[in-house]
Amino acid sequence: MCCCSKKYSNTAKKLWAFGGVVAIFIAAAFFGFGLPAIIDAVALTEFRIKEGARVYENFFDGEVPIFFDIYVFDWTNPEEIRNPNVRPNFVQKGPYVFSERHERGMVSFNDNDTLTFNQKRIWHYIPEQSNGDYFNDRVTTLNPILATVGKTLQGDPLLPFLDNIIMANNLATFLYEDVPVHEMLFDGHPDLLLNTLRDLLGALPPGTVPDIALPPWEGFGWFVERNESLEYDGTFQIGTGTDNHINTGLMRQWNNEPQVPNYRGVCGQVRGSAGEVWPPMGRNLGDDIRPLHLFLPDLCSAITLQHEREFSLHGLDGELWVGDARNFDNGNTIPETECQCTAPVEECPVFLPGVIDVSECKFGAPLVVSYPHFYLAHPSYRMAVDGMNPEKGKHEFRFALHPFSGIPMTVNGRLQYNMHLKDYGMQLFQGVPDIIIPAFWIEQRVVLTEDIADDLKLIEDLRWGFIITAYVLCGVGALLLGLSVYAAVFVWKD
Repeated sequence: MCCCSKKYSNTAKKLWAFGGVVAIFIAAAFFGFGLPAIIDAVALTEFRIKEGARVYENFFDGEVPIFFDIYVFDWTNPEEIRNPNVRPNFVQKGPYVFSERHERGMVSFNDNDTLTFNQKRIWHYIPEQSNGDYFNDRVTTLNPILATVGKTLQGDPLLPFLDNIIMANNLATFLYEDVPVHEMLFDGHPDLLLNTLRDLLGALPPGTVPDIALPPWEGFGWFVERNESLEYDGTFQIGTGTDNHINTGLMRQWNNEPQVPNYRGVCGQVRGSAGEVWPPMGRNLGDDIRPLHLFLPDLCSAITLQHEREFSLHGLDGELWVGDARNFDNGNTIPETECQCTAPVEECPVFLPGVIDVSECKFGAPLVVSYPHFYLAHPSYRMAVDGMNPEKGKHEFRFALHPFSGIPMTVNGRLQYNMHLKDYGMQLFQGVPDIIIPAFWIEQRVVLTEDIADDLKLIEDLRWGFIITAYVLCGVGALLLGLSVYAAVFVWKD
């Protein structure tokens, strides 16, 4: 001890002690701030659409399974539609469950850090997960072609002429039809009315053809010729995030335009994400978490999802957003949604809250979209028919994200497609009520796999491991600082 005390002076001991404490605190700062920042910076390079990045691989070869559930409504008493004492009754059938896979084609990386592509959706029926017999079940539903003709040509001088041809040639004998489920959806069924109308309109002299956009197929089905189509969903342009990660996955254009023609103002803006890739939001989002905008080509517009609460899956923490009433308002109760009304401004709003008109997006068909079973819609829609039982847990539109990576954790994308029935000035529509007829509703389901969740948790675990190490070092540093002060005052006296 005497030898050592002679080797180092008390001043040197103090310097070594306090220097060691400073070194420990510097190491703590590096573990607590430097290394987590490095991990975040490296991780963010994986959350951009560039070759070699994790998001790139997932975008072009999706690792997360997608399921597409379809529920159809069977109209059990259509012959009573003109009876004011009897409400139309609907029985839900399904779900008919399909796997869904996305492929990208016509891909082009652009100079402005955007990516242009077309999307192919591939569906395969899964009988063991379905409830019902997809190929043998039948449903009665409003005739969509007849309703489209009536809606599109209402008030047109040509309508009486076409109406007489329809009746004289028995092209349609009822305003409803009984069809197999598989033909109503993907396979389609031959439609004499559709083909005859196409021939008649093609024979009219130039300048006399009415403004009607009939579906370009030989038969009709709500999803006919969509399976494996590279053109149906349109052309997307999204940010790659290579310029700035906050642009990853955000829509810039759809069908080469930044604005859709169906809606006015902000309602027609091409915005938000197409759903599979989102910009990383960072950490510590705070209490005021902004809404998400999700662009849906089936609606030719984006819907807005509001933050609801924290969310956890496979031990991974995220945030949950849900669809609220504003998505299907027309300015009735929420003034800023007035631009969702497709009628002339002076005629808006046309519908009570709860549905929006998407006819211009669907070949002029009198199609309106809502949440399933008219969830969050005006009570009059449910009161006008029997068979609607809205429930938050079954019919809410839900979207959960891992905010740091922008990777979806779970999706329950739920939408209902309905037809607007009214007297369109045709014989088969005489005396019918003005009513919204439910046709079918869909749920697109996505659940993050445990393998991907584990990869994301590894990033979190590494980050928190360094932060915990920093706290431990701070504790050790504080202890040594206290001991050094004590030694400097009471032991290493000059």
